[in-house]
Amino acid sequence: MLLVEAGYEVEVSPDLLPVTLARDGVVLIQQGSVAEVRALLDRWTVPVDHPHQVADGLTVIAPHVRANDGDNEAGFTDLSLTPHTDRSLHAQPPSLLATLMLTPARAGGSATLVDGARVLRIVRHRAEDAAIAGLRLRTTTSQPDPPVVEFIPGHARIRYRDDRIADPYSPDGRTDLVADLRRLIFETARSLHLGAGDGYLVHNHRFLHGRTAFTGDRSLARLLARVNSDHPYAWLNRGFSIASS
Repeated sequence: MLLVEAGYEVEVSPDLLPVTLARDGVVLIQQGSVAEVRALLDRWTVPVDHPHQVADGLTVIAPHVRANDGDNEAGFTDLSLTPHTDRSLHAQPPSLLATLMLTPARAGGSATLVDGARVLRIVRHRAEDAAIAGLRLRTTTSQPDPPVVEFIPGHARIRYRDDRIADPYSPDGRTDLVADLRRLIFETARSLHLGAGDGYLVHNHRFLHGRTAFTGDRSLARLLARVNSDHPYAWLNRGFSIASS
């Protein structure tokens, strides 16, 4: 299995994976297996459970439900998925997400990745942090609507989703800010073709991910995790590093 810096084709040593993720938010996987990715994560993380998992933190994403079964099941169809944070409505979204392509689609099914740190940097030039922190995900549950961006001293955590289950809005009427956020996510999204054994590992508090619609029997393994509490990079569980505005 090879770990590669996104956009540079520079190999990353497994020992430097945490520092690379802290800096870039993403590392690409080539020629990997689920067992290898699991072993890599087990060095410094613990699995985070998901209702659809087949093993601790591991879910196989493949189409097996109807397209009209609801957006919470949309991952298990052949539909496109807009860029989102995994477990965005959960109290503590997992900090790390790894994917590995098992069976590529016959057509379509490209991964989409959005660097939320880049989006936030642009938005912070146009709006005060207080206004950004006021943005919420509108949900259909009885729970309070979670913030889209949580600011912690020196760090930020993004949770994003835009579908029929939840969508961004401003209780203060800043529709311009919501429109900017949506536009920037669309404009900065990049497409990534994944062959069998290819995938990516992202900081789930920073990078949004999605996919295009596809045909065929595409299947993908997804692993969710958080950093061990005693690890030097346990701060990734709080978000990604940002400069003061």
